[in-house]
Amino acid sequence: MNSDKQFRIGLRLCWGALALAPLGLMAIGGGPCAGPRNETGSAILLLGGLGSVGLAVYGIFRVLRGIRAVSAVMRVWGALSLCCAGFAGFVGGVYVLLGFVSLDSFLRY
Repeated sequence: MNSDKQFRIGLRLCWGALALAPLGLMAIGGGPCAGPRNETGSAILLLGGLGSVGLAVYGIFRVLRGIRAVSAVMRVWGALSLCCAGFAGFVGGVYVLLGFVSLDSFLRY
């Protein structure tokens, strides 16, 4: 597989991680003191967070592997995608933490 194709797949994965992040907001329910309301909401939050982290990490890996083979304009686009994927990975990590803690408490009590 050539580096240009790896780079483009990595861009899509990075932006996919950012697009997956609002799924966790739907599972939380909104509001200043909101959280998952049941086991299903906790599982959605946990799986959405894992998906976002996974897409972000794999997308960053693919972009970094192919960034030398693309033009300067695409390198700027790649740098922007890396920043967005890093943010999405951080948000996904928070979702994983919240989902794990809330699912554990729902299943325990």
